[in-house]
Amino acid sequence: MDKKQKRKFRPRDIVLVCVLIVVAFIGLYFGAVYYPISSRSATLETQLEDAQLQIEVAKGLKADYDSMKAELERIEESGDDTVMPQYNNNKQQEVLVACFTRIFEGMPVDISYRMQGTPADGVRTRTVSFSFTVNEAYTAEGQTVYAKTRSLLHALMTTGYRCSMSSLSLSPADGVLPDAASIRVGCEINFYELG
Repeated sequence: MDKKQKRKFRPRDIVLVCVLIVVAFIGLYFGAVYYPISSRSATLETQLEDAQLQIEVAKGLKADYDSMKAELERIEESGDDTVMPQYNNNKQQEVLVACFTRIFEGMPVDISYRMQGTPADGVRTRTVSFSFTVNEAYTAEGQTVYAKTRSLLHALMTTGYRCSMSSLSLSPADGVLPDAASIRVGCEINFYELG
């Protein structure tokens, strides 16, 4: 047989080459398109969840600010500098501790207190620092660690006492917030009381 003679492909060879080409295209699609896009999508979802939490905190701070501003405007309009309306959160540290105990329900938490201002100022600030870790042991059935973390922060900001959050840090154990199995939380909340 002449070497220059063309080799004829059998139907089986043609099918095999076509299958190999299809498999190569599928592999190329998953490797170059699908996996990078899905990875980027998961990262963007994490960033969105984090941004939504920051927005909720900012909304709470804005609501506290607006409420306090309106109350100060009412005081100014009354023209009476000697009378200051009673704050709802004129509570001693023991009352706050009882409130936090109810919120955390036996979860280990480090809490420290720091007073600012003097009784002569009229209003004192009790800064409370919280440090705790949320993991699956403290979640309800079907509740994610991230959802439990959000509910705890919401409960701390809506105790009924006049307060504002001054700092917040969330450190997921595995680097991804919404799906983290454990989240370390650090925050400071200022509670306002009469001097």
